Amino acid sequence: MSKKWRDLFMMILTVVTLGLGGTQVAHAATTTTIPGKGTPSADATNILGIYMNTGFSLQPDDQYVVVNKSTTLTTATAHSVLDAVNILANDHFQWYTSTDKGVTWSQVTSGITANLKVTPKAVGTTYYQQSFQYYAGLFPGLATTYYSRVAAVTAVPSPIPATKLDVTADSNYLYNNQSAAMTTTVDAAPTPVDATGHVTWSIDNTDLATVDSTTGVVTANKDGKSGTVTVTGTMTNDDGSTVSGQTKIDIGGGLDDQTVDEGKAATFNIQGSFDSSPTSIVWHKVDTAGKDTVVASGTNRSYTTPVTTASDDKAKYYAVLTLGTGSGTDTITTNKATLNVNINRTPNVTFKTSVENLTDNSGNTDNAVTNIMDGDTVKVSGTITENNVNSKLDKGDFMMKVPDNIMNTYLTIDGKNQAYSVASLNGDAYIVASGLDFGTQKTHTFSFDFQSMETTNLNFAADVEVQGYDSSEADIGIFKSGDITLGFIDGQLQAAAHAVDFGTLTYDNVNQEITGNVVDGDDLLSVTDNRRDKTAMNITLQQETPFSDGSHNLAATLSYDNGNGLLPLSSAAQVVASSADDSPVPSLGTTTGASLKLRLANAAIEPGNYSSTLVWTLTDAPS
Repeated sequence: MSKKWRDLFMMILTVVTLGLGGTQVAHAATTTTIPGKGTPSADATNILGIYMNTGFSLQPDDQYVVVNKSTTLTTATAHSVLDAVNILANDHFQWYTSTDKGVTWSQVTSGITANLKVTPKAVGTTYYQQSFQYYAGLFPGLATTYYSRVAAVTAVPSPIPATKLDVTADSNYLYNNQSAAMTTTVDAAPTPVDATGHVTWSIDNTDLATVDSTTGVVTANKDGKSGTVTVTGTMTNDDGSTVSGQTKIDIGGGLDDQTVDEGKAATFNIQGSFDSSPTSIVWHKVDTAGKDTVVASGTNRSYTTPVTTASDDKAKYYAVLTLGTGSGTDTITTNKATLNVNINRTPNVTFKTSVENLTDNSGNTDNAVTNIMDGDTVKVSGTITENNVNSKLDKGDFMMKVPDNIMNTYLTIDGKNQAYSVASLNGDAYIVASGLDFGTQKTHTFSFDFQSMETTNLNFAADVEVQGYDSSEADIGIFKSGDITLGFIDGQLQAAAHAVDFGTLTYDNVNQEITGNVVDGDDLLSVTDNRRDKTAMNITLQQETPFSDGSHNLAATLSYDNGNGLLPLSSAAQVVASSADDSPVPSLGTTTGASLKLRLANAAIEPGNYSSTLVWTLTDAPS
């Protein structure tokens, strides 16, 4: 067979296979146990409209009817891919009837069509069964005979009106993109179940799907039109009153578009009813450049994407389903569903900053200088980076909080000298330079040099900021670096001595070492050493005067305790502590374990308030 004729043959084959019935069998409200003329055959099984075996796709329902009124039994058949090879074959129907609960069956003379109109003449139940063979020519030959379920038609003497109608669909999803229109069947269940009314069907949107008003077979469009239809069943009672029920059916290409936030995964699910599982499902992704890539294969009806990025926005996904095996194999391709990614446009601005005392940077860190003196030159530098390539940050103003007492300032941005203005925000001085372009350049470098004029001790927290704007110049907030610590010092060595109180003493305290309490702090001597050139120093202590109340001297010994032993004090200066070169002079007291101790001698004591003067001296240590 030539390729041209083979392709034509398969096209005809596909049309025959897919166009013969609904997606599932319409099940009767009840199941009879009456034996039939033949054993009921298996229902036709399909996967998304392609039938895997020959059989009934619509079974005849049990019905109730008033005597001498007509009703119609309806059926539909479907054919497997293999049976459909015989494109010249036709269905050959025969209805049978039984009035003795299936003991005997007889042919219905006029019952050689898919539907059978019957008019009961007496009260009671009559049973019907249909058979069909699919063959070509005048003789059945070896064709298989298929039998429907047994349907009961019960005649009653008077009408029984329905008060309610429940409507269901065998499948709530139909494909709109296959070569042959896909169908399903809607069913009506009245209350009471023996209602004698007649059901007709309607649909609200015939652009999406149509419904057979008699059989309830819903047929989807083949034009790719998607949406939801409402199918209404209406039972008209014998007195003309009606009751209705509805069900909804989705019409689509098999996959729904998905929308997720960037950084989240999306899941696509194949819609539709499956009487049996496809033998293979291959998932494809088509990126925005049109490249088609297989992303998964197996039999899974759902596919979950990796974590999405902005580049996944508007990518499309589809699945190719393989149905059946061997010569009965066919494929169905879903629609291409779009992945919509809500792109993260939130700015993600980071700063990398450093500070340096260009005059003397000893003892400093990248983000803190502690030794800026009057006349020193300081440099604050770093980078500002927008890490989100899809950020809405388009433009920005560079801002830096700076001390008041500075001069000889110099700002560069991206290696170029940058003019700036000075603004006051919340009482702080800021330098402001406009025009940072984050739309095309995501990283900017900066450097700000200044000379200090500060002569006092001051700790200042500087920072670098960006006032951001989007492409429409709307304010989108301020982004800040961490604090940059600028420690200004006066360059001096300063010390402050604190009073010591020994409390009220009595003869009971004679020959005891009484520890004095510092009146206004923890240290006997508080030292602040802001010298840049820290040479070695000695701290000496002398008791300039004895304890006296103005009339009497107290017989007592005052000693300096360094934590390791006592040093009795006298009018001569004695070294009590030292500092080495390049080390600050320490404070003395609780923090270093130092204290003053007083011992009363065993001698006459005149009551009174006694005091003594101590002299602390800081001197250069001998080299």
